[in-house]
Amino acid sequence: MKQILYLLAVLSFTACSDFLDVVPRDKQTREQLFATAGGFYTAANGIYNGLAADSLYGQKLTYEMIDILGKRHVTVGTNTFFRSLNTFNYGDAPVSKALEEAWNMSYRLVLNCNVLIEAIDRQEGLLTTDEADVLHGEMLAVRAFLHFDMLRLFGPVYKDNPSAVSIPYNDSPDIMGLPLLPADTVVGRILRDLDTAANLLKGKDPVIARGPMASNGEPARERYRQLRLNYYAVLALRSRVLLYSGDKSGALTTARLVLDDPVAQGHFPPVDPTTLLANQLDPDRVFSTEVLFGIYRKDRSTIYTRYFDSENAGNNFLQPRANFVDGTLFSGAIGDYRYQSRWQRATGVGIAGHVFTLYKAIARPDDNDPESEYFHATLMSLVRMQELYYIAAECEPDINDGYAWLNRARERRGLPSLNTGTPDDLAEQLRVEYLREFIGEGQAFFLYKRLGGALSSTENGTGTEPVDVTTQTHVPPLPVGETANR
Repeated sequence: MKQILYLLAVLSFTACSDFLDVVPRDKQTREQLFATAGGFYTAANGIYNGLAADSLYGQKLTYEMIDILGKRHVTVGTNTFFRSLNTFNYGDAPVSKALEEAWNMSYRLVLNCNVLIEAIDRQEGLLTTDEADVLHGEMLAVRAFLHFDMLRLFGPVYKDNPSAVSIPYNDSPDIMGLPLLPADTVVGRILRDLDTAANLLKGKDPVIARGPMASNGEPARERYRQLRLNYYAVLALRSRVLLYSGDKSGALTTARLVLDDPVAQGHFPPVDPTTLLANQLDPDRVFSTEVLFGIYRKDRSTIYTRYFDSENAGNNFLQPRANFVDGTLFSGAIGDYRYQSRWQRATGVGIAGHVFTLYKAIARPDDNDPESEYFHATLMSLVRMQELYYIAAECEPDINDGYAWLNRARERRGLPSLNTGTPDDLAEQLRVEYLREFIGEGQAFFLYKRLGGALSSTENGTGTEPVDVTTQTHVPPLPVGETANR
């Protein structure tokens, strides 16, 4: 069994401010960090900041590596990393390095969560009971979130082999060797942590009474609840995990805890089309009011200029194949808010088709404290309300109820209702919805891996052939450093 040696590095971060490195390398330094209430929040904010690293959700596991694996984009030029991803060449050195970096960063943050959880349990009087419970619940949820995505990425095609050996589950603050566990065992531990997190957060998380509080005017320790795994985000994540594991009844019940809650609906309302379609200055393309959990990237606009701007197209340029966006993905649905706000015709010389504008820069307000108004220009979504409608539609035992949820989701995107069709029709419509909704957020690869089968030729944004979901295409090998001495 290999000793998994994680670097313990806690980065401090305030939602819209500067960074501060704090490296608790030994027990004494940890005790200094956790000698005040502020130290606990410093550690927690550092963990959230770690999620925004390029190796994780700031790049690799949202709009770049994972979306290329999901066949969302054609890759051009001499970028061998992109080309290898497009052919599922996991043995290519840059690909294996990127996967290893995602793995190492995930488990580094998991260890940080465990250290903080232990400190919360040991502290006496520095935090109120409610503060301790909320922080504890958040860190359990972050731990579950990271393990789940490592399972979705490196684990088996779950529906075909749920008992296959997959990944370790680390719930200790100590550095130690960790065994690889069956995938269904990992799912059980993820759900255990999410259940405990939800119980700790219920009734105490400020998001329940006051909503996202996306403003600098709120108390520092409570604001920007969308940048934390808050109570509603934990329920949404639990529903996602249950659907992945095949428990449709449980997934539906959990999704409805949010969907049927008028308070949650009031806190996270659907995007207002006037902030998109009649607003050329600062359109809210990320649909920020609907985001239950996301990350902060102050430099988010550089994503567009580096990867999606056809006028600066280079080896990093990504776009779907010509005619895919209007001819297939949004065929007959050009009134869709997502089509109108997140896509535009390429204007670069010799480049046809559409470019993806989700992360394109928007104008900053001129006032002296712009962060509350500018929040949607720095937010990247990881969990959003819309997914719960899709989960409910997929999990309803009655086809009419399934279509009712789908049509509610379509209404939120400016689309007309569909007549009730067959279960196969519903499944096809939901796949289309996932592809329209989550491009740039990394969910397509995981969708195909969960469902198995194949990407149809009309779903493939890279080419015109179907792509089979197999162990070779959708189960990357564990990092060499993790398996070498087992």
